[in-house]
Amino acid sequence: MSLTIACIGPSDSLAVIGEAFGRFFPNLGFRAYVRERTEDSWEVLEQSQSECDGILFSGIGVQEAAKARGSVTKPHAQIERGAYSLLRVFSEIQRSGQPFGRVSIDVVADQVLREVIREFGVPFDQVHSMPFAVHHREQEYRDRHRELLDSGQADLAITGFGSVFRELQDTGYPVFRMLPSALQVRETVELLLADISTRNLRSAGIAIQIVRLHGEAEQSVNQYDQMKDEGRFYLQLLEYVRMIQGSLFSFGKREYVIFSTRGVIESPVHLDMFTRLLAWGRNNNLLFSSGIGIGATAFEAEKAARNALANGRRLPQGGVFLMHGEQLRGPLGESDELRFRTRVQDAAQLRMAEEIGISPSALDRIRSIMESTGKSTFDSADLAACLGISERSARRMLKKFLDGGHARLVGKENAHQVGRPKNLVRLMI
Repeated sequence: MSLTIACIGPSDSLAVIGEAFGRFFPNLGFRAYVRERTEDSWEVLEQSQSECDGILFSGIGVQEAAKARGSVTKPHAQIERGAYSLLRVFSEIQRSGQPFGRVSIDVVADQVLREVIREFGVPFDQVHSMPFAVHHREQEYRDRHRELLDSGQADLAITGFGSVFRELQDTGYPVFRMLPSALQVRETVELLLADISTRNLRSAGIAIQIVRLHGEAEQSVNQYDQMKDEGRFYLQLLEYVRMIQGSLFSFGKREYVIFSTRGVIESPVHLDMFTRLLAWGRNNNLLFSSGIGIGATAFEAEKAARNALANGRRLPQGGVFLMHGEQLRGPLGESDELRFRTRVQDAAQLRMAEEIGISPSALDRIRSIMESTGKSTFDSADLAACLGISERSARRMLKKFLDGGHARLVGKENAHQVGRPKNLVRLMI
């Protein structure tokens, strides 16, 4: 089945992109969603993502404006204004006969601009560059061009924004439009198609996410406020599920199960949205944990999700873990995120775990902590914090490492001069 690509941007850019599609990708579906102003690009996100397999934004301004007010869950790419676009507009300026010793130019990165001027000997005396920045609106670029032109600091303006070009042109300013080139369109679409293919392969699997609120409802004067917070949480969870195109089921008052696909639920967009929801809960003293399971069947995915959830519920502030096969990852989005195996088959590691007297998965988790932190020396408090266990359990574990010959005592620490000193143990695994 042929793929269809949604193209979002102003009409002049989409005309160039559509022509390139006809030349280079005649069997690829092309659907244009015209928005003349970048700030309006988010309006067609939901429709374009429901109708197409991927999104091609006509430029970085269109893409970032869409992301600022909407959610992009499908594979996407934006056509940069690079060397091809610059050379194309320079050629047009030369044919026009206009003086161009001093120019103002937007969107293009300074490094690209310098390289093109140096490599191709473009004879500019002075360049006023305004690279793209997310926090600047189109009107700010337009006003800066006007200011430079009115003051005589620039002979002409070059812009990558369709609305800026039209407004300056309509008021009589010398301005040239920097459009995407056909070669840039071809290269970007090829990358986008590769991304779509990769995501389709990764999406072959069922994903189940379980979300569980911590604690139980308290019978107190604050119970009503707690119920209101839980109601707000449910509404936010509904919005999250809508954005990832999943299905939500409630199992009791404090547990929710979300069905989705692997490709969507493993995406950076999903992680960012759920991290924000987790932060909102912490700020409102409404703690919850989540486990994501990936499997070939619903039974397999739910079993993995339950195991992942158990790890999140051990954390006082909650967290989210993801489990696929024997790999466990989490807490997702946190600075101490780890990736380790729940079942170890390596013979050397199995033998070491037996000598120490701990489970192979616990050994693999400690190894992952050491690799991610670059740390090999622990006291009981350090190890307890890393593993989410009690300090007493961590102390017993360090003793097992020492007794098994896979650690050595390197010192004692008693920073506050109260209580017995803590052993500093260097693990050798």
